[in-house]
Amino acid sequence: MPVNRSPILYSQEIVKRKKPPACDSCKARRVLCHPTTDGTPCLRCLEKGTKCTTSPVARGRPPKPNLGMIPAVLRSPHSAAPTTAPHSASEEPETHHSDLASNSSSLPPQNSARYLGLSPELVHHLFECFIHLPQFSHPMFRGYVLRDTLSSNSWQIDLLPPQLKVLAYCVVALSASISFDHAIVGPGTKPVSLSDRSVFTRGADLREYGVRREPMYRALCAEALRLASDVGVLLEPSEDNAMSCFMLQFLENARETRSRPFAVQYLNHVRVICESWGEEQMGSQNATIWTTFLLMEALETTLHRQPILVSHHDQLLITSRDPLSLQNLFVSLQSAMQERKEQPLIPFTAMRSYFFHVTRLARDLYEKITGDFARRHPLDEGSITEFISSLNHLHSIRSLIFDREDDNYPGDSLFFPSAQKRGLHLNLRSCAYIMTFSRAILVLGLHRELVRRAAISSSSPEAIGPAAADHWAADRLALLRRQVSEMADLTLGEITRGLPTMPSLPHIARIHHDNVVAWADFCLDEADSAGSVSPERAAIIETISEALKLVGYSWPLPSGLVERLDVYVDTHRLLGSLPPAFSEDSMFVDMFTAPLDNNWVSMLTVPPANEAFPAQGRYL
Repeated sequence: MPVNRSPILYSQEIVKRKKPPACDSCKARRVLCHPTTDGTPCLRCLEKGTKCTTSPVARGRPPKPNLGMIPAVLRSPHSAAPTTAPHSASEEPETHHSDLASNSSSLPPQNSARYLGLSPELVHHLFECFIHLPQFSHPMFRGYVLRDTLSSNSWQIDLLPPQLKVLAYCVVALSASISFDHAIVGPGTKPVSLSDRSVFTRGADLREYGVRREPMYRALCAEALRLASDVGVLLEPSEDNAMSCFMLQFLENARETRSRPFAVQYLNHVRVICESWGEEQMGSQNATIWTTFLLMEALETTLHRQPILVSHHDQLLITSRDPLSLQNLFVSLQSAMQERKEQPLIPFTAMRSYFFHVTRLARDLYEKITGDFARRHPLDEGSITEFISSLNHLHSIRSLIFDREDDNYPGDSLFFPSAQKRGLHLNLRSCAYIMTFSRAILVLGLHRELVRRAAISSSSPEAIGPAAADHWAADRLALLRRQVSEMADLTLGEITRGLPTMPSLPHIARIHHDNVVAWADFCLDEADSAGSVSPERAAIIETISEALKLVGYSWPLPSGLVERLDVYVDTHRLLGSLPPAFSEDSMFVDMFTAPLDNNWVSMLTVPPANEAFPAQGRYL
């Protein structure tokens, strides 16, 4: 006869009693199991009619995973080669590496460096690579603090304090895009350095390196994003967190997402921090450098048609005041060029104003022409006309400074300098390059929107037949489209002439990868619609293709993009009508002249100190 017991005492007895282990079926399905002690099936197995078995539980501490095996698998020579046989042993390591990138949240929090194969030697190498990226010159980057802290920890990245650890992972992830270490690109052929002429030569196809490095690069990006989420770099304004957010926005963009929380919080951190800046931090040189990084943010969002996060107030807050208008800037530069006083300094003094206006125009382009709000309304022809006028002013400024280099810089060609003025001319080349490409992004954004509007206008039912709405509006749109299309064609020619003047491979790979891809798409759209290209356009396409093959050193390119470009080039090459894209003495042969010596940020301020020019220029 059952004994009556108090429900409370009975529940306490159950708590004290050790619960039997879950059965294999419930454990596999990850559901709550109600095991029994008399050997009968649990309730779930009894209900489903399945066999209820319980495997014995191993006693003692489970063995540690062999973490040292993972880096060896990641660095398998087969996983790095994209052209291996379909049934080779390379498939498993390559898949494992991709899984590592997508499942970074499961990385051991204290041993992620060991799990990823980040040895102290590799961390040190990646920091050495980072000095060649533009992010290294950011005014908020406290590189010496990070380097000293890592050095004191024998370059063991997981021993850093949380916020510095996030920043360090951002550094190594970005640096992995240009690294030439076997741990990043895998065994096989590799450059000895970023200036290895045996690899970085004219016509070289470096796309294999981008494919080989992608799994490790994505794994490092995923780990940096995971750590940033755990530490909360979005919440606390500090210079280290601001820099982490600044770098994470580039890693996040690699995931092709329109949400940009790190970019938003980067600017929020900057706004909070700059309230306490003194005169030294707000000085002319720092303001010029800040103008450039604000430009970098604006161009990145313009390429992807995203909202421009940099407001006019941000520009004034960080760079102190409005510059001259574009028209007045051109007049001032023209007077300075005619006076021929300190002429090589003129481009440096113009950079700050030029970049300020490009950022402003990028914001106007989104808010008035290409943005979501503007797309809900008829095309604002007045805004487009004003925008085209500003683009023409930008072109006039660039042409005034660089199109007649033999006259402007007598006795020493701009692109073939003497040894005494090599540092100055490397920076002048950088000025010419970034002025060309920054304007080109604005032109391409406007062209894309007008093409889109024209396609909508021609396909809408209201535009067919005698009941068509506004023929005058359609004609004006067609006229604007032809005008901007001609401007885009001229800009494409400037880009192909500007590619040989790029500062170094890390800069074009890091900053202008999407830009070159976008202009390649432009070439293909024009060629596909026409069905053929002229010999001159084929030469331009060849230049774009060669640049993409170099950019492929850092990034996998869209599938079939280069091959589609080369079809048009090969057609004219077979006919013998293809003019040379560049002469044999062109700078394209020497694209990587001095990537280790080229101080990228000095192009925005003054020439190197060893040049015989003053150390300060006027702010135009």
